[in-house]
Amino acid sequence: MLKNYILIAFRQFTRHKMFSALNVFCLAIGISFCLLMGQYFLHERAVNGDLRNVRQQYFITSNWKIKETGPQITTVGPLAKSLKTNYPDLVSNYYRFNPVTTVLSAGDKHFKEDVAIGDTTLVSMYGFPVLYGDPEHAFVNNSSAVITEELAMKLFGQKNAINQTVTFTTTNGTTQDYKVTAVLKSMPYNTLNNLLSKKGYSMFIPFEGNQYYPGIGTGEELWTGYFTVGYVELMPGVNPDRLAGPVKKLLALNAPENISKNLNVEFRPMQSYYLDANNGAIAKTLSILAVVAMSILLLAVINFVNIMVGTSSYRIKEIGLRKVFGGRRKQLILQYLTESIVLTGFAAMLSVLFYSLFRPLFNEVLNTTLPSLTAFDSKEISLLGVFVLLVGSIAGLYPALILSGSEMVSSVKGKLDSVDKGVWMRKSLLVLQFTIAIGVFIFSMTISNQVKFFFSTDLGYNKDQLMVIQAFPKQWDSAGVMKMESIRNSLSGLSAVKDATVSFEVPERTPLSKNLVIPDGSRNNETVSVQTVTVDENYASAFGLHLLEGRFFRKQEGGFVSGETVINESAMKSFGWKSAVGKRLHQVNGTGFLTVVGVVKDFHQGSLHDPISPFNFIHVKDANSYRYLTVKLRPGNIPDEIALVKARWKEVSPNSPFEFFFMDEKVQSMYQSEMQLKKAAGIATGLMLLIVLLGIFGVLTLALTKRTKEIAIRKVLGANLTHILSLFINQYAGLLLIANLIAWPLAYYFSNRWLQQYAYRIIQPISNYFIAGIFVTAIAFVLISWQCLRAALANPVSSLHAE
Repeated sequence: MLKNYILIAFRQFTRHKMFSALNVFCLAIGISFCLLMGQYFLHERAVNGDLRNVRQQYFITSNWKIKETGPQITTVGPLAKSLKTNYPDLVSNYYRFNPVTTVLSAGDKHFKEDVAIGDTTLVSMYGFPVLYGDPEHAFVNNSSAVITEELAMKLFGQKNAINQTVTFTTTNGTTQDYKVTAVLKSMPYNTLNNLLSKKGYSMFIPFEGNQYYPGIGTGEELWTGYFTVGYVELMPGVNPDRLAGPVKKLLALNAPENISKNLNVEFRPMQSYYLDANNGAIAKTLSILAVVAMSILLLAVINFVNIMVGTSSYRIKEIGLRKVFGGRRKQLILQYLTESIVLTGFAAMLSVLFYSLFRPLFNEVLNTTLPSLTAFDSKEISLLGVFVLLVGSIAGLYPALILSGSEMVSSVKGKLDSVDKGVWMRKSLLVLQFTIAIGVFIFSMTISNQVKFFFSTDLGYNKDQLMVIQAFPKQWDSAGVMKMESIRNSLSGLSAVKDATVSFEVPERTPLSKNLVIPDGSRNNETVSVQTVTVDENYASAFGLHLLEGRFFRKQEGGFVSGETVINESAMKSFGWKSAVGKRLHQVNGTGFLTVVGVVKDFHQGSLHDPISPFNFIHVKDANSYRYLTVKLRPGNIPDEIALVKARWKEVSPNSPFEFFFMDEKVQSMYQSEMQLKKAAGIATGLMLLIVLLGIFGVLTLALTKRTKEIAIRKVLGANLTHILSLFINQYAGLLLIANLIAWPLAYYFSNRWLQQYAYRIIQPISNYFIAGIFVTAIAFVLISWQCLRAALANPVSSLHAE
């Protein structure tokens, strides 16, 4: 029986080649896009999935009652360890680390690398695959180092680096030697290894004995510090809510009041942290792309339904005769479902080709690596098969029910009343198609406008020609600052360099350093949290900051005065000041006062996701710390200028790697997910319009084929071309109008919901709605007119010769 159904299906396809090809092509587009988005969805959902016991792993984050007191992604240093020590029935393991960036050396090879100084529980807790060494005892002693195979190749030219020595540079200019005791295999992307590090950590070393911060330590045992990244692994069956009481007890017993009464500790599941971080940015993007992919597939299914029901008139008598000869309705339903599934199977085979063709494009658009077809496992292949069966069944169900439900007498006579009664359904489906296409078009333009806003809005500083160099060697004392200033001055003397500045931060993120201050005139000595940025006297001129009041730090020849600060206008407003110069800030967590000498106009220290916060500048000589040396290049040949700066760098700092980025590129990278969404939405909009147009083409061709003689008779009776065109255009004009009336408010609602995540955002222009509505309407009318024109210009004699 099934073989017979499949044979009949093939005959129907060959009999109506054009309509079958339209259905296959549209379904193939929908399935391939869903396949691409499905692989991207699985790829993003798999982040952190390789960690051992990931369902029991939790990331400790901080929610401060007084906002901006400290970072969200770090916690009090001893907390994770204390939970394990004091509550072993709840916590089975812990891991903490302090992320640093320093120079790692082996012989005459020097590389800037991200290093995690942390607990020795790393490998045993997370089960990272070990290429060389003992996984159970990856760290042998306090001088042990676990490195990645990539770092082993860079430093030693081979992956087996066991017992090799890596020299680690500290912040006072001295070095420590670490012996490699384990080499990790290439680590898949996860938020443990990539937290605060774009490329991941290449070396892991113990807290104990580390001298990166001489005389200070990394703070992992200090209840007064809250800059340690912490993780815990809970016992099986333990809910993180059970840790709320123990955390409060430990903080109350050990931490000072400004921490214990201000800090709410949260335990966030590692399994979903990547998706939920940054206010769920990744999860929102995946949800949008999933909806878009299903919308494209829905448009293709609607085309299938409309064309399938529309071609039913060719099979009316077949249906009637099969019923006369005893065919039951469920057999007819199975017949049409089989045809639908077979046709969807052809579409799936074509979609596999589309997947291979467009995979490189989507890898670039989404900045990912989607697997090739040969890398699909049996589970993924099975899911694809189930998906094809499901799509085929859904697409064929409505036509099968409509056609099989026709009355026997009417079918034998060549009439199909049930199809005529279902005209409203087909029109509703067309309205749904137009609504989805117009709505996604508007949403895509909203995304595009917001992305343009990111790059066109005034950031408050000049990001062009700014070359940011990683400032090495790090020597965080007065001698080290003087040495870095000497390097800065040497680079400033180059003809290609307009200005140069040393700082701890550049405008790429919200500064991690916070300062609690009591401003002059504060009622009841209320504290205010300000973000603190360490800079030198050239920072304002190099970045093009605008002074509203007072001055910036003095140039060297004017002498350096300790205890001065420059604030931004948001800080001045938060302090309740109308004028700031000469006023003082009492440092709650520090010593003494800071005297305000200037106010700069607000500028965006981070992305436009977050509002501008109050912050203050302090001089590098007050902080004795730095991370970046930024040079302002003169307009000219950038490659030649880079080569000139590099050559001078090698002269003044020969043992330090020369690594840099440009500020405008860094700003662009802040909005990577939005750029990806913009490109994907643009592609999706194009595919949707293509499917809708192909659907209109198919439905209209079918309608014209059925009404060929009607058109011929109208022409013989004197109807002109305009009357014939208006006959068909009027049928679709009402549908397009209804679609716009539905799509516009829906598009506004969802676009506005998406925009709410940005502190600085566009106001949706009404022009987007008119552009989308007019564009879709115009191309639909052009296609309708072109099709009708061909039918209207045909010789009526050839259409009526059989009469």
